[in-house]
This record gives sequence, C-alpha cells and structure tokens, in this order.
Amino acid sequence: MRHVISISQRKGGVGKTTVAVCLSAELRARGYDTALIDGDPQRSASQWAEPGKLGFPVHAIALDDRPVGAWAQAVQDVEAACVVIDTAPSDRALGAAIALADLVIIPCTPSGLDLEATARTLEIVNAVRVRRNGIPHLILAPNRVDARTLEGQQLADELKAFNEHVSPPIGDRTAFVRAFSDGQAMSGASSGRAAYEEIRSFCDFVESIFAAGQPGPRMGSGVAAVASVKATTGKI
Repeated sequence: MRHVISISQRKGGVGKTTVAVCLSAELRARGYDTALIDGDPQRSASQWAEPGKLGFPVHAIALDDRPVGAWAQAVQDVEAACVVIDTAPSDRALGAAIALADLVIIPCTPSGLDLEATARTLEIVNAVRVRRNGIPHLILAPNRVDARTLEGQQLADELKAFNEHVSPPIGDRTAFVRAFSDGQAMSGASSGRAAYEEIRSFCDFVESIFAAGQPGPRMGSGVAAVASVKATTGKI
C-alpha cells in the first residue's frame, strides 16, 4: 500500500520542514521506499537536500499558481511507496495536500497563534474526511518543546483536547540546525543523539497509527483531488 503523509499547518515557522525531512529519513532507514515533496515555495527542504546526503529524493513541486489537479497529478506521478509532503502554510496548499493524504501531521509549538492555526487546519482536515469516509488519519505533533516543563505539559494537554492522536514531543534542539547546515538527516548528525531518539520515537508513533488504522486508498486521480479541494476551500 502506498502511504501519503502531509506535514501541514496553516501557520509558518512551526518546524514543518524539520519534521518532514527527519521523518522521511527515518522511514527510509527503516526500509520504506520514501520520497519527499517540497511543496513550499520557500524550498527549505530542497536546500536541505542540496549536499546530496539525505539518502532519499526530494522533489520541488510547489502549488504556486498552477491548477490543483495538475499539482496533484505531479505528486502522484512520483514513484515511491511512502510520499511525505512538506506543505506551504496557505488554505489552498493545505487543502490540496490534505486531499491526497492518508495521514496528516500537524506540528504545533507552545504558542496561542499555533493553537488557533491548528484549529483552522483541523477544519480543513475534517471537511476532507467527510468526503473520504474518515480519511485522512491525523497526528498532532508537539514541536520545539520540552515535555518536562510546565509549558510542554500544557501544550500536550491543549492538543489532547482536540480529541486526536498526539505524538511524543520533539524538542527545540540545536542538533536540527546543525543537521540542516550539514545537509544530513538526524541519523547522520554526529552530535544529535537526543534529537535522533526523539525522531525515532516520533516515527514509532507514526508507524503505530498506520498499523492500527490501516490508512485507506490514496485518491485515484487529480480530478478527485480537485473536487475535494474545491469542496473544502472553494479555491482552485
């Protein structure tokens, strides 16, 4: 079964690219045939991949002004058993990526603005779920947070109030910055053991959702994706 995972959040600056790259690398290390779609015009994932050390392909396929159907078809043409999409923080891009996804991961940092954006992203996910028989599955990911602090514990509690799966937290660590600077995944960063263990735990959680929920079939065509996005956002 092909898995499509969308890393989505209506607000920028929440660490979507870090989650997307590190998750893709760990899935590849576990034997999944993985590709990453850099759907953000800022091309941060593509810049991370430039040294050629990640071990999986990164395809720059931003939605920009192209028709959603054409973008969806370009994503579906990528040959990989597991496709991770690093999504731009706009309703149109979110709707397109979520319409294709089996699993949506929403990173959220300890910020009231992030929580508001998470609620809006959930509205888009739920609108797509109505038209896709409950798909996609969803994980809320506490990001750039220390779970031992009161702030970290409060974020976890606030995310659980959405009644969705909440993953183990990912910390705000300089190892991620070094990994980007070196063009490496966390498994290749020489001094990022704690960060790497967090990514491993996060990936364990993602795999457990797949195993428990058995994601449904990916959308069969760009036409179906366009219909779902139009119904969700009203924008093509």
